[in-house]
Amino acid sequence: MFSCLCVFVFLFPFANGRIHNLKIIDDNRQQILLSTFGFLRGGTMNFNVTDFTYDKAGVGKESMFGFSIAKAKTSGIAEYLQSHSSRSCGFYQSEEANEIPHAYFKIDHKSEKPKITIIRHSVDFDLLDIEYETQTNLDPSNTNQTLKSNVTTPSVKKFEKNETLINEIPMQRIGDALHRFRFQFQVIVKRKSEEGLYNLYFHNCFNTNDSHLNQRPLNINLTAILIQRNLDNYLSAGEMPLPVLYFTWAVIYFLSGFYWIFVLKTSKHPVYKIHYLMLFLVLTKALSLIFHGVNHHYIASKGRHEEAWAILFYITHVLRGLLLIVAILLVGTGFTFIKHVLSERERKLFIIAIPLQILAIVAQIFLEEKEESDVVYATWRQICFIVDLLCCGAIIFPIVWSIRHLEQSARTDGKALSSLSKLKIFRQFYVMIVFYIYLTRIVVYIVKLTVPFRFEWLEVIFFELTTFVFFVFTAYKFQPAINNPYLALAQDSDDEIDAEMDIPLTQNPVFEQVTKVNQKPKRTLTKLSPTDPHDLITPDEDDEDGYHHIRLSTSHV
Repeated sequence: MFSCLCVFVFLFPFANGRIHNLKIIDDNRQQILLSTFGFLRGGTMNFNVTDFTYDKAGVGKESMFGFSIAKAKTSGIAEYLQSHSSRSCGFYQSEEANEIPHAYFKIDHKSEKPKITIIRHSVDFDLLDIEYETQTNLDPSNTNQTLKSNVTTPSVKKFEKNETLINEIPMQRIGDALHRFRFQFQVIVKRKSEEGLYNLYFHNCFNTNDSHLNQRPLNINLTAILIQRNLDNYLSAGEMPLPVLYFTWAVIYFLSGFYWIFVLKTSKHPVYKIHYLMLFLVLTKALSLIFHGVNHHYIASKGRHEEAWAILFYITHVLRGLLLIVAILLVGTGFTFIKHVLSERERKLFIIAIPLQILAIVAQIFLEEKEESDVVYATWRQICFIVDLLCCGAIIFPIVWSIRHLEQSARTDGKALSSLSKLKIFRQFYVMIVFYIYLTRIVVYIVKLTVPFRFEWLEVIFFELTTFVFFVFTAYKFQPAINNPYLALAQDSDDEIDAEMDIPLTQNPVFEQVTKVNQKPKRTLTKLSPTDPHDLITPDEDDEDGYHHIRLSTSHV
């Protein structure tokens, strides 16, 4: 756990909530996704580029750089636009792509007075308000001070506001370099038609012409601060209800945990360790949701999370993931109930599945902390998807093994009815696991892609509701009661052991007729008569201690 904590602390310097510190170094990708954010009416996007440079080899050549903003109504359309535009320069779109509202910011770096030309497309963006800051000549050595002042006091900035729309943004060269610039602009969403999910891209269109295909790509360096907000909230439109949702679900899980404690304390039937493991899982889930809600609250109000609360969330998030997969694996293998020792292949499965679960959680946290513009972001996204898929497959294997074992027992042993009842239990649990994986991995993703951008919080509700139903189903099926599956399995296991012991205790002729008495449901014990050890009373006679005894013929002695 200490090593995981070190990983989390290492990740924090790279993330700043919804105030993005972008730093792209020696990157030659043609298209870079800088940010995705849902804007409502009154939202603003402040983009302050403090240092933009490219290779000197591109000076005076046919190189084209710039930015673009594409608006979509759902995440599905936004991902389609990203995959479609990544195949081309980005400034030359097809007629189908031109139907999507977007604005281009082309950098003219070859003229004496460098500038950015703004091109608006679609009716929704015809009146998109774009402003820029009147910057004075600043010393490049004071760039860090400028960045800090721009983040902490955004309201002090003064923008050039004209009655007509701005179509050009001035750029400033840093020093005497011909390939180093700084600039700043702000996009303001003032109309209902301009609301949507905005994707901000950077485009590097060098080497897109046939005459330059044999030349090496141009590397660019970009240092900027991107601040996105909706009025007084730094969360995207679809994330604004999340703090309240997380706190609400935390209360629900806490109440469920307290009720589970009441069930365990008042139960007159055996309570196994797996029941306490379920309790720890529910309480850890509740704590994780509380810390997640606090983290989002600070992001909404300040634009960045508090590291202490974020660390607590990540620790409880890792514990919740480990407890969940361990609980599912133990239930699936029937450990402690239909058997008391894990087989060799089950132990190997534990050794493989638990590290995979840790890797999946670390990859998920990495995605939350890293910027979308990072080179390794796409790689970690694929790792998270593949590892999570492997974990989902791993938790199904022990349930399938248990079902096969019970099917064979139903055909071979003399307790077909008992084996079939056990088989029914595990089949129900198997179906529930499959539904849980399908709903939380596939249906949730479909909901995220299809719902409007301002209702993306429905994804969280659907995921948490599915998880809660799964927890309730598991607790109901395996609660400590006389008719619950676990207790039934344990009792049947004892019956089998007793049946094996119902044989002569020894092969000595003297005791060849002595057998263990096993009367169900009340067990009886044999005891020598205290009066005469050679004379035993019959089973119908009781001594003063209440034990039943067996009379043996003295002829055998």
